[in-house]
Amino acid sequence: EALASDPPADAADGLSKKELKALQQGAVRERAQEIAAEIAARLTDQAEFDRVEAVNGYINLYFNTCRLANEVVRTVIEQGAAYGKGAPQADKVMIEFSQPNTHKEFHVGHLRNASLGAAMANITEFAGFETLRATYPGDMGRHVVWCLWCYQRFHADEAVPQRSRARWLGTFYTEATRRLQYRDEIVGLLNELAKEDALFSGAIDRTAKALYKAGGAGEDVAYLLGQIANQREIKTDALYNDTTIATYWPIVGGQLEDELAFIREHGAHQAPPIPSHSGGPPAIPPLVTQEQTEERLARWRELGRHLDWWPDVPHWQVEVREEFQRWERRDPDFMRLWDVTRQWSLDDFNEVYAELGVHFDVWFFESEVEQAGRQIVKELLERGIAEISDGLPVVKIDDKLGLEKETYRTLPILRSDGTTLYATKDLALTKEKFEDYGVDRSVWVIDTRQSLYFDQIIKIMELWGFEQAHKCHHLGYEFVTLPEGAMSSRAGNAVAYEDVAREAKRRAREIVEEKTRNIALTDARKDEIAAAVGIGALKYSMLARDNNRVIVFDLEDALSFDGHAAPYIQYAHARACRILERVELDALPEGDLAFEDLQPEEVDLIQQIGILPTEVQKASNEYKPLIIANYVFELARRFNDFYADIERRPVLNAPPATRAMRVALVDATRQALANGLGLLGIAAPDVM
Repeated sequence: EALASDPPADAADGLSKKELKALQQGAVRERAQEIAAEIAARLTDQAEFDRVEAVNGYINLYFNTCRLANEVVRTVIEQGAAYGKGAPQADKVMIEFSQPNTHKEFHVGHLRNASLGAAMANITEFAGFETLRATYPGDMGRHVVWCLWCYQRFHADEAVPQRSRARWLGTFYTEATRRLQYRDEIVGLLNELAKEDALFSGAIDRTAKALYKAGGAGEDVAYLLGQIANQREIKTDALYNDTTIATYWPIVGGQLEDELAFIREHGAHQAPPIPSHSGGPPAIPPLVTQEQTEERLARWRELGRHLDWWPDVPHWQVEVREEFQRWERRDPDFMRLWDVTRQWSLDDFNEVYAELGVHFDVWFFESEVEQAGRQIVKELLERGIAEISDGLPVVKIDDKLGLEKETYRTLPILRSDGTTLYATKDLALTKEKFEDYGVDRSVWVIDTRQSLYFDQIIKIMELWGFEQAHKCHHLGYEFVTLPEGAMSSRAGNAVAYEDVAREAKRRAREIVEEKTRNIALTDARKDEIAAAVGIGALKYSMLARDNNRVIVFDLEDALSFDGHAAPYIQYAHARACRILERVELDALPEGDLAFEDLQPEEVDLIQQIGILPTEVQKASNEYKPLIIANYVFELARRFNDFYADIERRPVLNAPPATRAMRVALVDATRQALANGLGLLGIAAPDVM
């Protein structure tokens, strides 16, 4: 309508005079129908269309079902493992994924990253892009120094295990965290009680008064009691006497136990409103529940097990700072220990990757780009892209892009003391990808918390002059949690991948034993199938949810043969293989197969098989393996619908012409399932 009322001067270049006149006269619908009729007339004689209609400016195409079905099925069978593969593309893509920290275990949360990245690389490669798979383990930083400090300080005489050494090192990091942050944990619990539990504060106030009368409270204990009673923040460094906490801690536990007993008898409680000194409305204290009190009491007991740590924490913190200095000056003894223990982690990671079927073309390490990052900061400063602000080298991205609205903000790229940040190293790494590996697109598979950060890295690379930057992409994803809550290596409650994988394979072995009881299989073959089912179930559970959704991991759901899970899809493939085992598959017969009078279930199945090439391109363009995960599930579902009524729609016992058609359809389904599962990095067993 806008074009008709005010056509541009060069509109005639893109429109014939007839079209332009129609637009100006408002005869758009009439002209659209004329064009549709002209196109329909040209398409009517095309063999692939059953008929063509022009209706209200739209073109309705009716395909010849038999011809289309033959084309789909023959294409799949003839192309085999290449079915769905795209034509070669110009861009070289690097997928960077699986960045576990050395000196820690590989846990189930890492599985989502590894599964997403490997599937994404498979998909872009299958879509036609030259694809490099890269990993970037975190082999330096606080977690390494803390781990090695704890190992040398408390465990140097222990025997080194023969396997799972990364997991062993991870326990030292967790222990170091608890030791070094012990005072903060103690004071954090006390301040939480003072702030959120007014009834507890009142009880402490009464205790303080009783102690004063009895003369049983020292100066530091009096300070703690007073801070809690008056809901004032406690400062860690205000406790000068190291014996104070040992005297005070039983008082805290006694009050929590009394409070828990009260709640169990009377229910959740809420202290009376606190009058306002300014004349405003009274403050309403939070409701305190039994669950909260039990959790706080559990923390009190756990912290109380190590009260002897309290006086040592300041000394330990000094020791750790000295360890950081050993790293900075590359102390030979420290570097030898770092190198040996790092290799323990890498060996364990490679075992996991082998089981997952994941491989990498390039291994990057944080420690290798640290110095290059410092040089890049220097270059960015010299070119005026970066500047010094409050003593820090930063890039004020919005200013450099001329943006008035805050969008990309400011990114520090080096600490004031010259030590590196993540940004220091990521800028160096991205430059290396572009220059040394000739990458046109860099894809980072990293959790969604880093979305702004990677937007900032991309924009700095653009300011730096790298044209490839605008094709870079951050493939973000949400966390994997357990039904009981979030996991954390620091807290020591992360579920190790090896434990989950072992249990998945064990349960899968039980299922395979039951499902194959009428099939002669060796124990070794059953173990092989169980591994394919168990590991496939773990991977699919990570891929079958939208990236932006948190996964609450449940092994029972992952191993389901009935729901949206890998075993359901793998079983459909195995069922197709079992049917084909009973058929001598020669070359497809000449001429069209008997795809006339297809049942709705057969049409649905053929349609699903036929869209794999389109789904591959879509998944590649959108960086979304979920598209393929949904595709194989839907294909398995439609195959099961097709096969459900075997008496009404037999395959092997059908008349010869129908039998050939249905056998070919089963074979095409098997191939499409295998190809789709392969893109996800999931095995397609022929027996289950």
